[in-house]
Amino acid sequence: MSYVVLARRYRPQTFEDIVGQEPIVTTLRNAIRSNRVAHAYLLAGPRGVGKTSAARILSKALNCQHGPTETPCNVCDICRCISEGNDIDVLEIDGASNRGIDEVRNIRQNVSYAPSRTRYKIYIIDEVHMLTREAFNALLKTLEEPPSHVKFIFATTAVNRLPETVQSRCQRFDFKNISIHDIEKRLSDICKAEGVQIDTVALHMIARHARGGLRDSQSVLDQLLSFCKDKISLEDVNFVVGCIDEDKILGMFDGFVKKDAPSALKIVDTILNEGKTSGEFIDQLLSCVRDLLIFSSCGQDMKWTELNATLVQRFGKSFSSDTLMYMVQILSDARMRTTDSLLQRILLEMAVIKLCRMESIGSLNEIVDRIASLENNLIHFGGEIKEKKEFAPAQKSIAQQMVSEPPPEEYRTVKNEDKESDIPPDEKNLWEKILLLIQSKKKSTWALLKEARIVGLKDGEITIEFPGNCSFHKGKLDQGEEKKFLEQCAKEVLQSNIRLKLTIAQNGNSEKSKINIVSGRGASEQQAADSIFSEPAVKKTLELFGGHVVKVNK
Repeated sequence: MSYVVLARRYRPQTFEDIVGQEPIVTTLRNAIRSNRVAHAYLLAGPRGVGKTSAARILSKALNCQHGPTETPCNVCDICRCISEGNDIDVLEIDGASNRGIDEVRNIRQNVSYAPSRTRYKIYIIDEVHMLTREAFNALLKTLEEPPSHVKFIFATTAVNRLPETVQSRCQRFDFKNISIHDIEKRLSDICKAEGVQIDTVALHMIARHARGGLRDSQSVLDQLLSFCKDKISLEDVNFVVGCIDEDKILGMFDGFVKKDAPSALKIVDTILNEGKTSGEFIDQLLSCVRDLLIFSSCGQDMKWTELNATLVQRFGKSFSSDTLMYMVQILSDARMRTTDSLLQRILLEMAVIKLCRMESIGSLNEIVDRIASLENNLIHFGGEIKEKKEFAPAQKSIAQQMVSEPPPEEYRTVKNEDKESDIPPDEKNLWEKILLLIQSKKKSTWALLKEARIVGLKDGEITIEFPGNCSFHKGKLDQGEEKKFLEQCAKEVLQSNIRLKLTIAQNGNSEKSKINIVSGRGASEQQAADSIFSEPAVKKTLELFGGHVVKVNK
């Protein structure tokens, strides 16, 4: 007899044999028990998780000679024929090769005939998403109101490609990936039945490599049985599957931590000379970085996922979360570029060197806090930068000279002088305290407010003036939540209820006199300046930029 692979020999024959799909199994068994079986079912999910097996078991449960029953006997002629896929009343149709409208018309014609020897005529259409749009349209009416003796069971790995009109006519069950623990248990039972010894770590490696597909894991085990015969070790799994030894992976991360590019590149050379591909290597590195990132984000109290214990123990605290996300970006980019490239080795080595040379990355919030702290110091010290102690007094930086030296006389504006002289010192101190409190609580609000100045404090009301070019800032801060926040900060500083009034600086007639003061011209020259100042374009420019006329030349 020809050899039958493990995936077929150990295919589930009853609902109890289905692995990792307990909610679906419970629903189907209760439907049979309570006689609430629907006329159409849609089984969706990834490959190798039990969709077609569940369809066959449901067919046997409905048509078994001792049924309908939730536990088909698997002994009667009907059960055996359904299990072998050759029953005359349970038709398994491949949607990929029978996708046209003609095949669907045949189904529509045949559903009117009663089953030959069973209770129900059942159509199992696998990969149903491959049907054409015309075929789906031809099936809709029959699918919605089939004869009482007809049941439809659809299976698909791409449920999003099915029309919503089809999905709405079916009871949908979403099959999930099978957990590593369930795959290990199932493979262990198969090995015992086959009389094969297998190491626990080898079993775990096969289960991880399957990525949730039980059929994939059975195919790998079948391959290993041909390679090893009676005993399977971790080295055998790595050799057959193409996985990289854990010691080499740990050595790579040790090179990343120590910034030791030569040792990391030596490991890369060893792995590639063993016949492993660049894609397999990058995939395994990405899986390890993912484990470290999950551990860095969630800590040790995780029970919803399985991590590489050795890797987490050695390098769990060696990288920050931002650094690990940067590593994922580098490896993902290298993985995409090495898919079709003839320079796979060069691209892989470049990625490894980049990972060895990278520095620890701080979070964006930390950078923002540092910048805000520097701006706070500038405000606190009146815009002067303190000299560093290690430099001599004569070695002033250019920035210090620019801050400390006063601007030329002709560029001074009366507005800047009045700004310091008109405000009482106690009001200025209170305003600085309010600004510091706002900065510590909400930096975005402080950034909008820092250009403003206090112009009055009277009867529990603070008047804040913005330059003419800051109308946007005023509008944002005049909104309800922002204004309440500002008044609350002012209340904390002044220890009393405060109202806030926001205004925009006006460049009116008072500016005309300032021109004369600054320029020092006579009456005739002043008349010329007045005529220039009355021009609409000049007024609009001053209002837009919040500026002042310093000098008027003929």
